[in-house]
Amino acid sequence: MRTRITVIDNVDRVEGLRIAAKVRQALRENISVEIDPENLLPGVHRDEQSRAYFEFKAHNLDQVAKVLNDNSYTSCVEVKEVREPVGQGCQNCGNVVGPILPTICPNCGFRDISACPVCHTEVSRQNYQRIDSNLFHCPQCHSQVRLRFNEPMFLGDAMYNQPLVVVMQE
Repeated sequence: MRTRITVIDNVDRVEGLRIAAKVRQALRENISVEIDPENLLPGVHRDEQSRAYFEFKAHNLDQVAKVLNDNSYTSCVEVKEVREPVGQGCQNCGNVVGPILPTICPNCGFRDISACPVCHTEVSRQNYQRIDSNLFHCPQCHSQVRLRFNEPMFLGDAMYNQPLVVVMQE
């Protein structure tokens, strides 16, 4: 089981990263923490609400709580155990939001997939229901749509062409 520390007092994106880095350092200095080898998620990431978080494997949550309390971090972070699988990272920056990759990365703003052309709903790639090859059902409006990579996939500056995946009406 992994432990997730999320910065909840995140008025400023940069300050959220600073707090996360300080909390990680305090935990490393005071208790034994490690990256879960079965669910690798090194570094600080942003969740679906754009809050900075990091995950690690701790053997004693009471020790984690004590370190947070001793360093006055309890009011600005949330601690929870997570069992969900580590999700796919953003193709642009590598940020992992959670088990489902959102349509737009909360870290860098990269658009992974276009909205459904029928209902105009933002639906992540993982939530479309495959019918055949590149034919899918939209989970919101149940229309049949096709998913394909945007062409050209790369722009002249070697960056991905956004959105990475285009949803087309069948």
